[in-house]
Amino acid sequence: MDLKSMRFEVFKRVERIIKTHGPRLAGTKADLAAADELYDEIATFADHSSKQDFFVYQGAFLGWIRLLVICYVIGIIFLWFNLPLGALIAGVLSLIILTLQFFLYLPLLDRFYPKKKARNVFGTIEPSGEVKRQVILSGHHDSAHIFNFFIHQPKLYNLRTTGSIATVIALVLLSAILLIFPTIPLLTLVIQIVISLGLLLVGQMWFFADKNATPGAGDNLVASSIAISLGKHFKHLRDQGKGLKNTRIIVMSFDAEEEGLRGARAYAKKYANEFKKTPTIGLNMDCLYDEKELFFLTSDLNDFVKLDSQLANDLVAIAKGLNIETKTQKQAFLTGGTDAAELAKKGVKVTTLIGMPWTNDSRSNVYHTPNDTLDRVSEKVVEDALSIYQAYIQQIDQQ
Repeated sequence: MDLKSMRFEVFKRVERIIKTHGPRLAGTKADLAAADELYDEIATFADHSSKQDFFVYQGAFLGWIRLLVICYVIGIIFLWFNLPLGALIAGVLSLIILTLQFFLYLPLLDRFYPKKKARNVFGTIEPSGEVKRQVILSGHHDSAHIFNFFIHQPKLYNLRTTGSIATVIALVLLSAILLIFPTIPLLTLVIQIVISLGLLLVGQMWFFADKNATPGAGDNLVASSIAISLGKHFKHLRDQGKGLKNTRIIVMSFDAEEEGLRGARAYAKKYANEFKKTPTIGLNMDCLYDEKELFFLTSDLNDFVKLDSQLANDLVAIAKGLNIETKTQKQAFLTGGTDAAELAKKGVKVTTLIGMPWTNDSRSNVYHTPNDTLDRVSEKVVEDALSIYQAYIQQIDQQ
């Protein structure tokens, strides 16, 4: 297929799935049905197609937010009862939960939330000759909880989130000061008042996420659809005798990315030995909205996981040859992660292509909102993603 036909197919597929299944929180019937529809299409062209079911603990990933608020309130109560050690423990506990659950995406709280089935779907297109490498083309089909802070006063998002965390840190530090200087009444009163006023900021976090989900067009069904169309393209070339000679293509749509990358983690854990046997490259995509904001990640998971900088630079060079402007960029602290992080942990050379500003001060105005609809995804950004990854795969196959 030519580029225009592929782009048209990408949009029609996303339009159909959103119209049929609507928002798709991981572990819901809509999410599983969307996964099955993607799988049915993958099975029509892939040499091998698979479903991978795993369990997700619905709501656990964002559970740290309300625990942060609860611990802060407990800390205030301890302070007013002149028990700074209790306040210190409450503050430290909330920061530990924050670090493990959000900074590192560890499943600290999972056991306390409802257990639901989730589903990765993927297919493989073999080359005409010996397999010397494999490329994973990936997106995710689950959609996110609506983030209320991106709807109401979005310009204050960074203050409300980062500021709340800073206020909890202040609780820890000021409680420690009271332990050191317990006999100064004025100091105690000032700290009690300051920390109590901090509840005005921290308390808002209780309403950070809505129970409802976004339509999830740009984040991230479009990426899964691009991966499928590229897979069909390479299969079509092989059928014409013009296919890849030594490069296996794996078309992947992950589930539960919005629940802390649980789908990518399940897949990477299961196939880690395969990654060691066959050199594996990961070409992930997320949040493709605007071609003027394209970049490749060189780190992930709040900048705690390093991605492949050389791969990212090679892709920037490919894009430049296609007259597409891109760059490389680290994953900023406190901005989350993408499925690439879990692949990188298992030795995959991987990056993620993103098409929107990626800081807490500046993101797409539809990100994690009900406005994440298909009309907010530009045709050009889809064409650019198709072009870059198609050209890169063809180039490495010829090496």
